Amino acid sequence: MNCNYCEWRCDLSQGEGICGRYILSDCRIEEKEPMQWVSYYYYQIEEMPFFHALPGATVLQTGTKGCNAHCNYCVNSHIAIKEESNQKLKAITGQSLAQLAINAGAHAVVFAINEVTVFLPSALEAAQAAHEAGLKTGCLTNGYLTEESTSLLGNAMDFINISLKSLADDFYQENLGLPSVKPILRNIKALSKMAHIEIVTPIVHEISCHEVLEIAHFIAEVDKNIPWHLFKLQPAYRRIGENSLDIGAMIEIVEQAKQILPYIYFGNFAGSKWVNTLCPGCRHMLIKRICIGSCGSKFSSIDMVDNCCPLCGQQIPIIR
Repeated sequence: MNCNYCEWRCDLSQGEGICGRYILSDCRIEEKEPMQWVSYYYYQIEEMPFFHALPGATVLQTGTKGCNAHCNYCVNSHIAIKEESNQKLKAITGQSLAQLAINAGAHAVVFAINEVTVFLPSALEAAQAAHEAGLKTGCLTNGYLTEESTSLLGNAMDFINISLKSLADDFYQENLGLPSVKPILRNIKALSKMAHIEIVTPIVHEISCHEVLEIAHFIAEVDKNIPWHLFKLQPAYRRIGENSLDIGAMIEIVEQAKQILPYIYFGNFAGSKWVNTLCPGCRHMLIKRICIGSCGSKFSSIDMVDNCCPLCGQQIPIIR
């Protein structure tokens, strides 16, 4: 019997499959450990990163373990790929997660840490509980879902961050162990019509730099208002010790890409000036952020009136 959560469509009658998080039970596909979480943390939403959703809000982030990809530069490889022997999950109901978020003054529950596809039923159940409690929900995903799972995810989440590593199948095969990027491109198009989406592209040394403008054109064809996060990925897991990215050369490419997309961000290095939201019309500073040297940034200030630029009146795509 084949699992229908991601595009691997593993035959679970032959074993646990690629992610190892689903089992075959009484002719049904079930999660191995439903509603069990590796941890939960409170973050500012910009650290996820989400720059056009709930600016400055605190969110509760949670996740489980395992993944359906095998990124050779995964920063969470100890959770997603090579499970540590002392790694234990804790059972928490969706209602309890929502209450933990409310108690901390958080405005949303975000499913991250590892790939949401490998615990999708639990994420959907917890998202429903969060919505019933008046909270927003979001997630991070590599996008390698089936069309059926994409529909479920898009209808359950208010905002979704999709990682688009490259446009090339061979890049995905060599660096993520996934056969093709095509399902991800398909799902980006579908999710853009169901929820607020943001796209993130990690830039590893001399990997996918040449593709930046091509990716910008792809995103613009889907929706030019999609926020796009480029970030300097610190080599991790199997890529530790690689040369670092040439920031100056990358900035030149980012400036070219800004002629294609109005909301491009470039960070993950201390002091980046490319993490603020400027009005595409008059270049007024709308949202100021401080790059903290990690994947996201810290919210500093906002100057908008009803999601519009206070100077020229241009409307900005922001979820409140």
